[in-house]
Amino acid sequence: MKILKDMKARAEYLPALAAFKLMGLLPYRSFGAIGRVFGSILYFLPGFGSLCRVNIHAAFPEKDAREVKAIAHRSLENLVRTLCEFFWACSHPDEFAETVDLTNCRVCAEEGLRRMEDGTGAILVTPHLGNWEFAGRILSQLFHYRMATVVKTARNPYLDRLISSGRSAGDVRILHSKGAARNMKKALDEGYTIGILIDQNTRPRNGGVFVNLFGIPVPVSRAPAVLARSRNRFVAIGTAIRTEGKFNAILRELPKPASEYESDEALIQALTDITEEFIRMAPDQYLWLYRRFQYIPEDVSPEVRKRYPSYARVPSKRFFSMKAKMAQLRAMARKD
Repeated sequence: MKILKDMKARAEYLPALAAFKLMGLLPYRSFGAIGRVFGSILYFLPGFGSLCRVNIHAAFPEKDAREVKAIAHRSLENLVRTLCEFFWACSHPDEFAETVDLTNCRVCAEEGLRRMEDGTGAILVTPHLGNWEFAGRILSQLFHYRMATVVKTARNPYLDRLISSGRSAGDVRILHSKGAARNMKKALDEGYTIGILIDQNTRPRNGGVFVNLFGIPVPVSRAPAVLARSRNRFVAIGTAIRTEGKFNAILRELPKPASEYESDEALIQALTDITEEFIRMAPDQYLWLYRRFQYIPEDVSPEVRKRYPSYARVPSKRFFSMKAKMAQLRAMARKD
């Protein structure tokens, strides 16, 4: 059984490795055409285009069916291009710098470096927007941040090593999601900037908290707030939005210092508000292929409940059990 499992893992890995090598050989300008072709294929596959459309309709109820369809189609094109560009950048680190416009992130990035001169770490959050794989790379490669990125471990160990090798380019430390709280605290104390994807469903029992995204409550990890508020760390949210010629790198600090937020929920809501603002800049570059609006709080109003997609549901009580996890998070945050 173990041999069969390993053979299956290798069979999945080899096409990915071939794609990795191929993208490194192809010219950067070819990825637009590849995105259009394979994005169109994905759009018509069962469960792909339809999921994107219901999510977009939930976030933008004012848009008509034609607008929603166009955004969904381009979103899948963007997903394909992001994967191509991720593999390409691993083989072309010097050329990568030429694809990014730093105008809208330089001031904030340099302020972050100044704030970390005493050796303390910072927190960078980013949504699945534009090329989300480039956000941490921009800080590490172009501003020389010491980055540590939190990633979900792939079930296939060969694929996990391949993807991690790309993400760790430029001496980026990889922090796997299992046991991430302790590793994030350690990396912060060592002066690393922690990179976290902000727009993933985190159950309250695992340290999540409900905040509003497009007026719809969604669960988000409160780890950035717990770690930031305890020692007033520098917190910024960034993205790399694709434009005609280059990526528009955007980095924005929280409206006020982390220690001035009255609660974890307030800080996470501030980050989510900026996330929504970024998504509205380029909704067709957001990853709508995810059940982002899956969980409905029990106390939500009837008007808001109607906005949830058909796949959403009210979770069981176990979804909300969080005492043990939160005690662990706070203990780590307080520990010197």
